[in-house]
Amino acid sequence: MDFLARRLATKARFGHKTLQLQCTPPYYRTLTNATKPDYIPSLLAVPRVPAKPGNWHPTLVHSSGESKFTVIRLAPNGGEVPKHLHNAGWDYFMPLQGEAVIEVKTKEGVERDYEMKAGSFLSVGPGDVHRVRNLSYPRTLRPSSRESIVPLMTSVKKCSSCKS
Repeated sequence: MDFLARRLATKARFGHKTLQLQCTPPYYRTLTNATKPDYIPSLLAVPRVPAKPGNWHPTLVHSSGESKFTVIRLAPNGGEVPKHLHNAGWDYFMPLQGEAVIEVKTKEGVERDYEMKAGSFLSVGPGDVHRVRNLSYPRTLRPSSRESIVPLMTSVKKCSSCKS
């Protein structure tokens, strides 16, 4: 799995011993990466960033007050996003290239592996532990030719005053 796109939503702020969710107004939104958020000709061509443990490369391509969208490249021969969970958000996986497996253990304890390829879709709910592994192996000496590409979108609960 080479690319994962990631979307995170809403910021939480504490006030007077209660948790209040507040949305960032559109005019306060800032871009946190060099890629412009309005148009990306090819998610396959976004720049590679240094690898994180597990040999995955997350490139932030869009960020606003409510969301983040990240393209993640997973190295051939088992590159992976390590096991993790999101307390309040959903992950949405949509592979663009290559083959991967997404291992999911729900908060109820149900375990299942999902084989993913271009055109597949999977949503993973809040509290579900998941790991993404690249199943694509190089057939040539060019390892980058067998990277998997899976956009991952992660959303977080929206506040009641936010408009979709």
